[in-house]
Amino acid sequence: MIARLKIITVIVMWTIFAAPLMDANAQDPRGQCDPDSSIGHSARVVSMSGDVSLYDYKGAAIRIAAEGVIPEGAIIETGADGTVVLALEDGTTDRMSRLNVDPKTRVSLTGGLFCSDLRPKRDEGRWSAREINLELIDGSVLIDIAENVSHSFNLAVNMPNAAARMMRSSQQPMNAAFRVSGFQDRKQVPLMEHPEIRRHSMAFMMGRDIDELAERERQGIMGHAAMAALGMGLIDLEEAGVLENPQIKGMMGMLTQGRELSALSDDERKVVIATIGGLAVQEGLINPEEIMVYNHPDEMTYIAVNAGKMRIHNKHRGYRRDETVEVEAGFFSNVKGYDIPDGPAELE
Repeated sequence: MIARLKIITVIVMWTIFAAPLMDANAQDPRGQCDPDSSIGHSARVVSMSGDVSLYDYKGAAIRIAAEGVIPEGAIIETGADGTVVLALEDGTTDRMSRLNVDPKTRVSLTGGLFCSDLRPKRDEGRWSAREINLELIDGSVLIDIAENVSHSFNLAVNMPNAAARMMRSSQQPMNAAFRVSGFQDRKQVPLMEHPEIRRHSMAFMMGRDIDELAERERQGIMGHAAMAALGMGLIDLEEAGVLENPQIKGMMGMLTQGRELSALSDDERKVVIATIGGLAVQEGLINPEEIMVYNHPDEMTYIAVNAGKMRIHNKHRGYRRDETVEVEAGFFSNVKGYDIPDGPAELE
């Protein structure tokens, strides 16, 4: 019995610590992977024209070339006459899935191809792919996911106020257009004046104003507000200088196992940010009374689905099943400010 328990413990520890490392750095013992041209990339350039710029996740300019690769976390920015077509690393050798980037657009990609010998048998001869996360910061894009992509491939699209995830069987293609507007006009407001933060905090204040609370209550409410803002992505820890703190750096290294934030999956990133944010508030590295956050009163996200299905929710409100909208081929949905997404309306 003791020996069996030891074996189970080893398996559990391997699952927790070794498996994530394999996902990030795995090598295929059959020699079928091509790390020099694939690992660490989210997409490849098919064509581009006009004013197009590429930046790494820290904002440093990167040279972009025809047929070149797009590293994870890179930001693509197009000018008034700039367009780019990218082949997504969808887990197939021909890479037929496309991302069409329109003029006056900023978009970032994470995820894509990785080397692994843990493919399902149905995917034999294909690349393994993890979820691609597309961050549409501003502008518009068209995404075309080909049929028969890898079974391990998935797509999530994040916009300033909305999030969408593809719904498909492995044989179903997907084609959808995304457009963000109103984002350029956003303004910063004190943390406690943000509509969603106020809504979160009102239940704790029981109708009282923040200045009417006892100091201990006030600090508790402000700490809760900061954590809520972190959860909604309103606070950028890097911009706030928190990630430069030695204690935070050490914790980050442990949580990410040495990987950059941009290399983490969406779920991993949420856990890391929540943990680091909680420590930062506790240690006084984030002062809730001095935090200014972006308000999005006029923000609008438009999502039109030409093929396949998308599941949409408002990021500011969090993921709530009863507020989630499913949009299928031939329909579109709008997400306005902090509102629940509009129900699907038929495309003209």
